[in-house]
Amino acid sequence: MPRNQKKNYSAGPIWDEEVKRWLAEVVYPDDSRGRRRFRRQRDAQIWWAAQRKAIEDGSWEVATKPNRVSLGDAVAQYREHSKAHHRSFSTYVDNGLTVLEKAIGKATPLKDVTTANIEQMKLQRLDNDKVSKSTVDKNIAVAKSFFNWCILQGLTSANPVKKVKLFHEDNERVRFLDPETEYPILLAEACQGPWYLEPIIVLDVNTGLRRRNMLGLRWDQVDFKRRIIRIESRTKNGRPHNLPLNDTAFQKLQEVHQKTAAHPYVFVHLDGKFEGQPITDIKNAFNGAVARAKIHDFRFHDLRHTFCSWLAISGVPLTAIQKLAGHASIKMTLRYAHLSPRYLADEVKALDPVQGKGTPQTPPDANQESGTDEEAAPNTAEAADPKTGEEEAKTAQPQTHARRSPRRQQAVKAGKPGQPMHGIGKK
Repeated sequence: MPRNQKKNYSAGPIWDEEVKRWLAEVVYPDDSRGRRRFRRQRDAQIWWAAQRKAIEDGSWEVATKPNRVSLGDAVAQYREHSKAHHRSFSTYVDNGLTVLEKAIGKATPLKDVTTANIEQMKLQRLDNDKVSKSTVDKNIAVAKSFFNWCILQGLTSANPVKKVKLFHEDNERVRFLDPETEYPILLAEACQGPWYLEPIIVLDVNTGLRRRNMLGLRWDQVDFKRRIIRIESRTKNGRPHNLPLNDTAFQKLQEVHQKTAAHPYVFVHLDGKFEGQPITDIKNAFNGAVARAKIHDFRFHDLRHTFCSWLAISGVPLTAIQKLAGHASIKMTLRYAHLSPRYLADEVKALDPVQGKGTPQTPPDANQESGTDEEAAPNTAEAADPKTGEEEAKTAQPQTHARRSPRRQQAVKAGKPGQPMHGIGKK
């Protein structure tokens, strides 16, 4: 179609040969126009049909709304949504929205926010505000979620954060206590602090609970009969988590139960104006014990790393550590793989027989059969007797089996029912 020829969109999207796109346009009752370009005809038809339906049922004003909404108004609406749906609003989302408003400006029309504005915000946070790259990535993630929500609400038609690249800083941290030096000293110093500090440290090292779950632990979540702790929907990933108790954790909980059994929460204030209320913050008490113990670069969350690291060092499989720690993905657990003495150790041993460096793990009965076959082989001088020849023919097959190479014997035996498979990935 010639460029200067007027296009008729009344029947639906039109293919434009020059731009190699499907073009769709609708005219709203207030004479404003909505135009979009699509790579696929199906997407263009879906959008065009949705706009026509909106005009018919009277909801077409949503399509023209993006031209009148400011960034500040949209952020105010998203804050109310986030308060109701996001547990991390006060500590994560709200700060990201404040950063976005400060960098772009509350009065800026939402439709005028570009990818260049977000890139500038990213560099400003890194250079001027001197925050870490991981913090910048969190701010960008909040902005991206915000614009996705605006699209769903019809406040804007595009997400300017979509093409912004994250730093993806590798901030994985595995700091754990030495069980012979640091751990005993920390417990000794914790005993000099509030009554609840030492039990919390012992329980965290033996359960791996996050601080929020530890301080919010209730007695109705502790099952002394079955020796488990039930964390229902208050985990980080929102999934219920049943955690078994070892002897150390079980005995420590029994000691605490003698003090706070009359209260719903496990760790509460025993006196003062907050008597009976749950402990909400142990930062000062914990940091003080760490400082007195002269343990450097250690945070409360590192007690959870200690739990996982000690399990890995003890040879517990990574899949079991994943379930005990409540990790949603094995990727989180793999950070402890280098501490496991058995991780992939048996798998690489399968390469030794291939290079003649090791003895194939052939079942004992194979060697016994081989030795019996060789001893039973008849002397060639006795082959003149026809009956002896028949017996020789019957014993020829097992003799051939005995003369197979060690690698061939291993492969044959591996295929027999009830025999172990020897190879990569099999133990």
